[in-house]
Amino acid sequence: MNATAGVEELRRAVEAGDVAAVVGWVRRADEKQRRAAFADVAAAARRQPEEWHAWRRQAQARIVALVGCASTAKKASAALNRSQMRWTLRETHPGPVLEALRVRQVPWLGEFAQLMADRLPVDGGWGWSGHWRHVDALVRESGCAVPTGEAFVAGWIDAMRDASDPDAALRDSPYTAALIPMMFTHDGLGPRLDYLYENDARGFMPALLRLGAGDAAVRRQLVEGCRSRLLRGGKPSALRAYTRMHEALAVSAHEAAAGAGDYARLVEAGNSTVAAMAQRVLRGVDEAGLLAWDTLRDVAEVALARPEKTLVKAQTTWLRQVARRQPEHTAEIATLLSGSASPVPAPVPVALPVPVPAPLGPPLGSVAELAEELAALLAGDRSVPTVERVLAGIAHWRVHDQEALAKVARRQADDGMGWWGRTAEQMREVLLTAAVAGGRSDPWRQLADLFRTDGAVHAKALRKLRGNSSGLHLVLAARLAEMSVQLSRHPVPLLMATPTHANGRLEPVELLRRLERAERDGWQPWALDFEQALLRLPRETDPRVVTAALRLRSPAGAAFARWISGPVPDPVSLRREQHADRKPSSQCWEHQPAVRRVVALKPPEHASPLVQEVMTIVRYDHPTWAAGHLEEPQLWAAALPSHREVVAASALPILAANADLDTEGGGLLLAHLAECGGPVGPAVALALAYGLAARSATDRIAAVDGLLGLAATGDLDTAAVGRELGELAAAGVLKVNRFASALDEAASAGAVGEVWRLAMAALPPLTALDKARPGTADLMSLAVRCGRSSGATRLPPEVAALAARGGSSRLVGQARELQALIAV
Repeated sequence: MNATAGVEELRRAVEAGDVAAVVGWVRRADEKQRRAAFADVAAAARRQPEEWHAWRRQAQARIVALVGCASTAKKASAALNRSQMRWTLRETHPGPVLEALRVRQVPWLGEFAQLMADRLPVDGGWGWSGHWRHVDALVRESGCAVPTGEAFVAGWIDAMRDASDPDAALRDSPYTAALIPMMFTHDGLGPRLDYLYENDARGFMPALLRLGAGDAAVRRQLVEGCRSRLLRGGKPSALRAYTRMHEALAVSAHEAAAGAGDYARLVEAGNSTVAAMAQRVLRGVDEAGLLAWDTLRDVAEVALARPEKTLVKAQTTWLRQVARRQPEHTAEIATLLSGSASPVPAPVPVALPVPVPAPLGPPLGSVAELAEELAALLAGDRSVPTVERVLAGIAHWRVHDQEALAKVARRQADDGMGWWGRTAEQMREVLLTAAVAGGRSDPWRQLADLFRTDGAVHAKALRKLRGNSSGLHLVLAARLAEMSVQLSRHPVPLLMATPTHANGRLEPVELLRRLERAERDGWQPWALDFEQALLRLPRETDPRVVTAALRLRSPAGAAFARWISGPVPDPVSLRREQHADRKPSSQCWEHQPAVRRVVALKPPEHASPLVQEVMTIVRYDHPTWAAGHLEEPQLWAAALPSHREVVAASALPILAANADLDTEGGGLLLAHLAECGGPVGPAVALALAYGLAARSATDRIAAVDGLLGLAATGDLDTAAVGRELGELAAAGVLKVNRFASALDEAASAGAVGEVWRLAMAALPPLTALDKARPGTADLMSLAVRCGRSSGATRLPPEVAALAARGGSSRLVGQARELQALIAV
């Protein structure tokens, strides 16, 4: 077979979608011819499809051709997991792939199976079971060790669940023995196990329980596995399946006695559901006479100190029963029930450290360094230093060593970038341009049409670049789009927007130096790059820099001088209250909070296109049920390090949903706000309020960090934040116990006076309610402890009125204690 003719024949078979012809070609060709054809097949697979339906029709043939021609397992795996090939793999059948591999009798079949297992998508998604079927077939064909990664285990669970007879499938699967322990090793499998099955008891979990009922070793794995997974902790949604499994196993007292120490730790550290389950199990062990008194006493101390009233009540009842059964412990039990534990100490005020942004780091000194950082970026490192140094390095080496840069970019352009929204598309176009790829892709031509020949860009074009991305992700997406076009049209030796600090700040003296160099060398900066540079400048500039800037003569130099000589353009913040649509939705996921407070922005006059776009926010009458995602919050803050009110306003629907719809993610933005500058208005106050009341503890901790940072710089508006907390909690959309816990953390860190003022602003609307919201007494108790340490001198009239009210509730008692504290 002539090499050139052979490649052409294979290409035609792939384009026709003729799988049998491809397999036949692989069978007739020798290894040298197959390897020669691989480059052509792989290059075609990397190209953007012009017609998606034709591409899908060719998918099976293309996959067989890639596997049938690859010289190593790594090349085969990399080819099948690139961009659109990864999607089409999910829609194809493994049979022809195995046929091609059998024809070749490759020695690397087991390695190929393991590499493909490693690249399975952990998060699943549409059609991913087809991807898993390929790996399953490869593992069975090769006889290699069973993959035990989280994605493979998840696919196995789905395959067992979807089988016509789950019991037989689970019993006969060659993976069952190896993968049952893995269900408890990987932390992300809980939601997949927590599945609502049909009423006829079919499905994976019921079949697994029946398997355990007939096999003592499997049952032991399930019982011990549940305990070990619950001990590692996690979100309630991640643990619910294991709590349900434990309940369904009906663990006996003798089984539980062997793990009494584990259950005791769960009473202490588990969430309320897990702790209650562990408490019930230990009570059963005690009633069977198998629990040592020392263990029972330790459990009682922990349970009685927890905030959940149901746990305290259950423990009290249990202890009273023990006192009747074991009178020798009556005195100790009386001490436990008397609540004679040491009082919680008052927090101590300390000087809070002012957040200081770290320097960005030196520029990348070689193409080899750029390759390392680029690989880190594409592997998931989206830190500000990595992103900005990579972009600066690409621009620099495009001018200084285009050939070396092209080699690096060409290798990386088609590697998987994960799901990064529109930004991943723009980044790929930057790399393709840097690689001087043959021809121009359709996405590049579309981007080029958005930019005028002089490099300027209209606001309408910016909105196209945003796509479905939410908020300030637009800024980076727009910069990458500009870069992908201008690297070939008008390459420049350096970027103006590269910050000097890791929070995105750009020192004016450094921008002055760059503009002076541009004037000296006779080039103009790119439009969006320069706009981003201006937005990164601090609000105060050394007068000597202003004087030097006035001597610049280029258009960019004159714009820089105007920016640092006059007031910084700021939008007008307009606080809005949204109410749920009275017309109920038929979709369960379209839930809206009863009330949500957000901020609209009116842009400054005569703003540039980028400023106009990021400083214009319109809010409507009803809250959105799909607030979006706060992707890479550090990049949001770094886009506008001197405009934290704009950053907060952009993120408000997402941060609000973390509290009023119990979503999660993005709270880290609040910690970054403390390193930003600019006015603090209603958006920052609301962002902190929603962050402190978020469902996720991780998001609340980030909000506490933001609160402490703003308190240290004197920018924390305690009255505004506290008022928002109190009013939104009184309206029933925020949970008091969440932000009371977060404020307790802030007080423990030293912000005692600030927490006192926050509590005093939050309590009036809460104490005015006829029926107190759960957690209000905890907030009042925190106020008492902070008041002792901060020298409080006055109470809001609403709290004073509560203290004068009759009754013996804990809330009224705490209010009286506050009143007495002020009177001293």
